[in-house]
Amino acid sequence: MAVKSVLVPVDGGAASFAALNQACIIAKRFGAHIMALHAMQRVSDGAPVGLYNLSADMRKDIEQKVEAAELDKSKELQAQFEDLCKKCDIAITDRPTDKDGATAAWYQQWGRANDVIVSHGRLSDVIVVRRPELKKDTIRRSRLGENIEAVLRSTARPVLLVPPGSDARECGKIAIGWNESAEASRALAMTLPWLSAMGSATIMISKKREARVNQLVDYLSWHGVMSDVMLLDGKGDTVGEAMLNTCSEIGAELLVVGGFSQGRARQLFFGGVTGHLLSHSNILTVMVH
Repeated sequence: MAVKSVLVPVDGGAASFAALNQACIIAKRFGAHIMALHAMQRVSDGAPVGLYNLSADMRKDIEQKVEAAELDKSKELQAQFEDLCKKCDIAITDRPTDKDGATAAWYQQWGRANDVIVSHGRLSDVIVVRRPELKKDTIRRSRLGENIEAVLRSTARPVLLVPPGSDARECGKIAIGWNESAEASRALAMTLPWLSAMGSATIMISKKREARVNQLVDYLSWHGVMSDVMLLDGKGDTVGEAMLNTCSEIGAELLVVGGFSQGRARQLFFGGVTGHLLSHSNILTVMVH
């Protein structure tokens, strides 16, 4: 699958513009279109219970003021987005063109953020979000963590996590977390354009996958991707930690993994690889459910 459409949810925070910066690099590399998406929330999309105790006139007045503020915010964000496109020399257009090169457009829609992002995400080749910066391992209980989980579970599209504090960059070395799951297979298939562009990769596996990893090495070679293999055993207290330790050891700049390959109840109880990477990944990480 070619990378031709890159979705970036923009909520106004510095984190979403950091994700936009990374999206610009991706778009220029693949000649793709950036969809900068801002979800605007009406009072009715998440009204506090107390609001319904007010008179109809008071509710209407509050609703109108909230909507006006949302439109003003979106207009301001759009201006910042257009300034970024100009700085990065990316043409602004909302229609496909027959010319090569990156393009971008601003999209805004009323609705709950999760619903709006998922709807657009299902027709995107990759969704770029900033990994939340949390003081404690509370990713699954945070609003941003819930949004990322919803996008992962409901779009069936790759989600690129941009680590906090990192600058937008080209990637030169890629690592693949392989556990033979359907999610890992899907992640591999959806990132073949990235792998092919880099030409080589490191496959990270546990000892019990070693006997069958040559099948993956051969599969990648058919796509022009040379690969070597690293064992994760003994390199961390958890699989997620072992992956990040190995990536640091080999200098990987991009990690590709399947997301939520265990059952939801097991993931929530034990945290899982996905939970660890959502909370701790310090390199660009592509996840696919």
